[in-house]
This record gives sequence, structure tokens and C-alpha cells, in this order.
Amino acid sequence: METTRQALPLRLLNEALGLAARFRDVEGLQRYLARRRPLVLAASAAMLVIGLACAAGVFMFLAESSAWLALPALILAPFVALGSLFVQFYVFFSWLEGRALARALGHRAGQPPGALGAWLARKLQVDLGSPPPVPWPAAAILVVLPLAMLAVVAPLLAAALLVAAVATPLLYARLDPTR
Repeated sequence: METTRQALPLRLLNEALGLAARFRDVEGLQRYLARRRPLVLAASAAMLVIGLACAAGVFMFLAESSAWLALPALILAPFVALGSLFVQFYVFFSWLEGRALARALGHRAGQPPGALGAWLARKLQVDLGSPPPVPWPAAAILVVLPLAMLAVVAPLLAAALLVAAVATPLLYARLDPTR
């Protein structure tokens, strides 16, 4: 059991390193990113704001709970920010890799859209493609929980960030030059 818990973060790190290597080494992925640089930068900025807000949410929640938790919260905040950014960028670039592959092959990669995908395509002219692999344990601990903590202390900010998190891939897909 102990090796399984140790293996999950290492496996995620290895998968992320493999993803980064593919974006570094595969010319088709490099061209895909180059054509969409403004969209990738805008999405990255949104993820940066969300990552910083996750750290702030943990800090504000813990510091507000008890003065004794302010120092541990201050120490924990940078790790939450970096972890949140790691998870968000991993999911986003995994999604981009799938989109690039679908474009290169001239069809959808993976399963066809469900009811939500069909509705988005019909109403918003958005094709999100196949969902990327999400490291749910890491996402829950480093993104969902910190945003929930933020929602307790700053509900309007948390709601705005949730809207930004949902809107980012929708806008990216809508503005993608080769939809």
C-alpha cells in the first residue's frame, strides 16, 4: 500500500515530464502551439491567477481560523500555488496534445462528444474534443480544496475564478484558428 501512494505522485511527474518532452521534441506539437501562442498565453495567465488564488485561499482560510495557523499557512501557500499550477498546466497541455493529434489526423481523437459536448457544439460552436486525463487526487487536493477554502472566505472571488476556469477552455476552443 505504501508503494502505491509513493508511486502516484512519481507517476504523475513522469507523465508530465513525458508530455513536456513531446512538446519539446515533436515538430507538429511545436507548430500547433506556435499558431496558437496568444490563446495559450491567455489561458496560461488565467491558470496563473487561479493558482495564486488557490494559495491565497488556503492562507486566508487557515489564518482566519486561528492565529496559530497563520505561519503554517504562509509556509504551505507557495506549495499549493506551485502544485495547483502543475496540475492545471498538466491537464491543459494534455488537452492541447489531444487537440493537436485530432487536427493532425483530421478527426476527433477519442470518444465522440456526449450530450454536453453536442450542446456546446450546437449552441456555442465549441468543440472541446476528448477530455484530457485528470489526476483527480492531485486536482482535489491542490485545486478543488483550496478553491473551496477560498469560497468560504471570499465567495464572490471563488465564483469568479470558477467562471474563469470553465470559460478558459471554452474560449480557447471557440477562438482556435483551425476549428
